[in-house]
Amino acid sequence: MTQLIEKAKKAFLDGIKEYGQDPYGLMQHVTELERWAKLLLKKYPEADSEVVLLGVWLHDFGHYQVNPDEDHAITSERKAKKLLGEEKMEEKRLGMVLHCVRSHRCRDVAPKTIEARILACADSVSHMTDTVYLEIARSNKLKNYKYSSLEKLERDYRDASIFPEIKKEITPLYNAWKALLEAYSVLDY
Repeated sequence: MTQLIEKAKKAFLDGIKEYGQDPYGLMQHVTELERWAKLLLKKYPEADSEVVLLGVWLHDFGHYQVNPDEDHAITSERKAKKLLGEEKMEEKRLGMVLHCVRSHRCRDVAPKTIEARILACADSVSHMTDTVYLEIARSNKLKNYKYSSLEKLERDYRDASIFPEIKKEITPLYNAWKALLEAYSVLDY
């Protein structure tokens, strides 16, 4: 791992320490995401691995933000720009990392580069090999959140189609999660 990736990882972990807790399980999430990103990097060796791995550690860098009304992808991009700017990262590569960070949610900015597409797909499918959907479902039961675990699952499955072969591979996981979440949502306890 390059020194710059190590600094990004440390900054991310220090940010969680500063927040005082990790209610969204981001430390676990980013570890799982890194596994998926490395798998995709093996499949697409033309991608710049440093750019992707910086994106892994910085894509949720702004999740525990001061303003909860701002999309964390925007906050993460801003914080990543500051951190990498202090490291004097070359402008073109900085732009590549920032595009990865900003587009990882496939919302208002679509991932255009191979690196951004890898990060966005890996982020989405990493949720299927983690516990995020169950955590959201529990939160919905306990706190009556509007955010649905089934909606998140559907978005993640849609975004996995960035690489159709990956979407095909995770389809059994998608089906299992969908059945579990549908059964869980009707439990009255």
